[in-house]
Amino acid sequence: MKLTGLRYWRTLLPAAMLAVVLVLVARHQYPLPPDTGLLLWLSRLDPLLLVAHLRWEGAFPSWGWLPLATVLLTFATGRFFCGWLCPLGGMLAVLQSLQGAVRGRRKGPPAWTRRLRIWRFFWLLLLLALLLLGSGWTIYLSPFHLLTSELSRLWLGQVPLMAAALLVLGVIAFPRFWCVYLCPSGLLMSLVARWRVWAVKEPPGCVKCGSCSQACPTGAFVPGSGSAGDDCLLCGRCAERCPVSEGISLGTRTSGSSQSGAGGLFTRREIIRAGVALTVAAAAAPALTTAGGAELLRPPGALAEAEFLARCSRCGRCIKACPGKCLKAAPLSMGAAAFLTPMIVPREARCELTQDCQKVCPTGAIAHLPVEKTVIGLAEVDRTRCLGWTERKLCLLCKEQCPRHAITSDALHRPSVSSELCVGCGACENGCPVEEAAIVVRPQPSRRRS
Repeated sequence: MKLTGLRYWRTLLPAAMLAVVLVLVARHQYPLPPDTGLLLWLSRLDPLLLVAHLRWEGAFPSWGWLPLATVLLTFATGRFFCGWLCPLGGMLAVLQSLQGAVRGRRKGPPAWTRRLRIWRFFWLLLLLALLLLGSGWTIYLSPFHLLTSELSRLWLGQVPLMAAALLVLGVIAFPRFWCVYLCPSGLLMSLVARWRVWAVKEPPGCVKCGSCSQACPTGAFVPGSGSAGDDCLLCGRCAERCPVSEGISLGTRTSGSSQSGAGGLFTRREIIRAGVALTVAAAAAPALTTAGGAELLRPPGALAEAEFLARCSRCGRCIKACPGKCLKAAPLSMGAAAFLTPMIVPREARCELTQDCQKVCPTGAIAHLPVEKTVIGLAEVDRTRCLGWTERKLCLLCKEQCPRHAITSDALHRPSVSSELCVGCGACENGCPVEEAAIVVRPQPSRRRS
């Protein structure tokens, strides 16, 4: 099968996927539109999310056919998903095309980057080990979650640092550097692609001119290897540059022709590198799985803190969808484990209890719960600062603000909180007129009622 004629499609289709994600994230706002679930289903194309779900639930999900379809497609042709369906890959494809337009024909990835190939699968091993040990950071680095996180930051008026870093890295090294060396989803699919059925093959009369290698955006084609390596995106650039009349085509993969560059399996060096990766994962796990200090106020329906940190991908979709803008991304000062996870700061805004955050969460870190079973926290009155308790003034703004009627008052107009009714939405703390709120919502170990 010839691969010519893909010149425009290889940029337009990934760019279209990027545009779809941009539109869907922009529409993540109250009231949520009917197509809200489309972004969730697109995210499930990533096999890494299936691996994470099996770790979290220990059971195969009903949507598991989607990532399995991606795996089967990878077994058939290699990294087709990365080249044509990945929205983050779409952003880098646009960068590739812009560089080509500005610089004209350029050589493939610099030679120095090939020295990193022996480490990339051990980087994947490190990330998978962290995932199994309870860190959600691995999923954060997957394409759909990283992209939506950066789009949410942009929506908040913040600098999308990771997206900027990927673009700068693409300019300094080569556009697809992230895809080849750092993306856990891409590395996982590159590993699967070692056993693919079809591959981009050299023509019978190959003259080993190196044109295919210079045109390849991932460095997957090495002249004389017989076929492209595991990082081939099926973009067709090599076929367009090949001077041989028969041309480069897609055909049955030549046995043993993989050019992954990862070295042989189970050699002494590979075992040592794997041991280093697992040791680093074990050492880093405590800092990446345990939040320091007191627990934070989480969105309504959030799982217990340890499981929440294991599942939360920091995708920012709940923050974008929050109608009251009460959800904030936790700062780095809260610790590496909690960094960028959603938290509620009631003094700035109260939770409106619309449960929209539950509808957009792609990992189940925020479970679907009705309001009456939700416990964000529990409000507590500080009688040393409350105007009703210290000065016997008629205030009761907290009682007026409470949507659950969880605050009552005695004959002297002194407020108290019913723990059975309070869900911790923060309306009372948000409305308290005292400079340092006299009623404060405290996190609760259990965030749901039976």
